[in-house]
Amino acid sequence: MVFARFRTDPNIVKRLVPPPLEPGPKPQGFVYVAEFGNPNFCPPYNEAGVFVDAQYKDEVANYCLSMPVTVDSSLWQGREIQGYPKKIAEFIAIEERGNYVTGNCIRRGKRLITITLQLEGSLKEELPNTSTYTIKAFPSVSGAGFEYPPLLIHSHNEFRWNTPEKGIGRVTFGTSAHDPIHEIPIKEIILAGYGTHIEILMHPGDTVAELDPETYEPYYWNKQDWDLE
Repeated sequence: MVFARFRTDPNIVKRLVPPPLEPGPKPQGFVYVAEFGNPNFCPPYNEAGVFVDAQYKDEVANYCLSMPVTVDSSLWQGREIQGYPKKIAEFIAIEERGNYVTGNCIRRGKRLITITLQLEGSLKEELPNTSTYTIKAFPSVSGAGFEYPPLLIHSHNEFRWNTPEKGIGRVTFGTSAHDPIHEIPIKEIILAGYGTHIEILMHPGDTVAELDPETYEPYYWNKQDWDLE
């Protein structure tokens, strides 16, 4: 996994986070590109993710905005069980060249995410928050609204890192009408790094709130897959 935590625009975070979530205390986001070689719930797959900090009541976590994957069994489990906004991408991969590492995600012909780092040795800083907010929602068969009130899910994932390395570099979000994450500005890289042989334990999530369907509907764009222009 190659990852970066970044500072962004507080006004953009406010626009992206659906009630009853609120922006986190700091306008920050998190992005990664990963290759999962030995999952215990589906074949090996690659994945990318984009998050912004959000809070519900007093609990701050990463609110997931985008999560492209390369395998459909990972997609349906992540979306239907946990509410992640997963979509199929044609290319997600990490490339190492000496002390440089690059993670790329290409979806529907657009290079959505690029993380390029120069590695500088052992990472000693505190690693990013692994608690996540998602919205579990399914459109109604009638074509109007949702089948049931959208649910706010709080998931708790445990990362066990094997000597991650710190890096300096940049993050780029490409322009896409299907996944407009390019609207999230990267103002500063706060922490970036790269790790191999990571063990991730996905603990059972909690349903913490019901959302008002009409209020949430404009935020459903991240699970839709037609042009948003």
